[in-house]
Amino acid sequence: MHYKVLSIIDSLNPKDGGPSHSLFDIALSNKQNNIQHDILYIGKKQKINDLSGIKIIALNDSIFKYGISLRLIFWLYQNKNNYNLFIIHGLWQFITLLSRIIIPNKYLVFTHGMLDPYFKSEKFKSFKKKIYWNIFEKKNLLKAKFVLLNSIKEKKQINNTFVKTNGIKFKLINYGIYPKDINFKKSKLKFYSKFKFLKNYKLIVYIGRIHPKKGLDILIDAFEKIDNKRYILLIAGDINNKYAKALIQKVKNKNNSKKIIFANFLKGEIKWGAISNAASTILPSHGENFGVSIAESLLAGTPVICSNKVGTSKQIKESNAGIIVKNNKLSLYQGIMKFINLSQKQKEKLSKNSITCFNKNFNIKINHNFSDFLKKIINSNKNILN
Repeated sequence: MHYKVLSIIDSLNPKDGGPSHSLFDIALSNKQNNIQHDILYIGKKQKINDLSGIKIIALNDSIFKYGISLRLIFWLYQNKNNYNLFIIHGLWQFITLLSRIIIPNKYLVFTHGMLDPYFKSEKFKSFKKKIYWNIFEKKNLLKAKFVLLNSIKEKKQINNTFVKTNGIKFKLINYGIYPKDINFKKSKLKFYSKFKFLKNYKLIVYIGRIHPKKGLDILIDAFEKIDNKRYILLIAGDINNKYAKALIQKVKNKNNSKKIIFANFLKGEIKWGAISNAASTILPSHGENFGVSIAESLLAGTPVICSNKVGTSKQIKESNAGIIVKNNKLSLYQGIMKFINLSQKQKEKLSKNSITCFNKNFNIKINHNFSDFLKKIINSNKNILN
């Protein structure tokens, strides 16, 4: 039997966040389980170093916003019968509307946290989204085979979001990382060759998008109260946006530029070097359906400090693989101090627990839940390709 699946996403630029990272891992996991999983992206063609045998289709179309693409319309019409199933990544874009029109009942939709109750706080944006939801998006999701969620917390929160989701078929699936051979020793050397001045410090590292949802403003406020000169907070992400520049200025105004360091976007060996060199990674989000950086940290055996708004916080707490805090300054400060004051033996225990937690919950090389789910849908549709 030959199973063929296509993921469609607007961009594969790693600066855009978690989905662009984890999509390759999902495709690799499916490949391991006899599912050909190709990836199509709409945006500008970019160099991708490690394809790992995954077919990538670049439309190189970036004329319009919101994923509007004339090339995608023609491509989807021409290729709609070449795949058993299509997986659409993200909401509020032309892609889900196009799927409802061209491939009805033949697609799944990953929300990737885009229905998070956090977005209620963005009054104007949520108002616009409600209008679009009522006219188009809800109908798009009702026509999907399933709408996919990737954490228990996301599933629990879905009824508390800013739109009415009644009638939509939600499905919780296994999500995580496909571990590859990572030379952590080499990665550490690469990291310190770039950041020599950090070599004699202990690092607490944030890696991800620099966005108000991530809680970096309260992280900065909490960390400035840490009275321990051995520890430095490294914030790594794309700093070329208004919010990032405001945070950098905030740190400068408080004369904390030696204790809180901003690095631009890190990738590849340097990123893994930052994670594996860290005493702890940190994610103080106000809302996070999964948190790919958390799973990467656990894979590297690096304990995490994260807010209870992160979708994977329950598994971390149960595995004693880190410290869970509330998404406010005081709780974050207390959590960081609690970690700093742990004995070396306690920190080593957290590190071992981190690897155990990863393998139990987020290692999709071991857990084939999603692949089995896809095969079940394809078999039920009786549209297996020759």
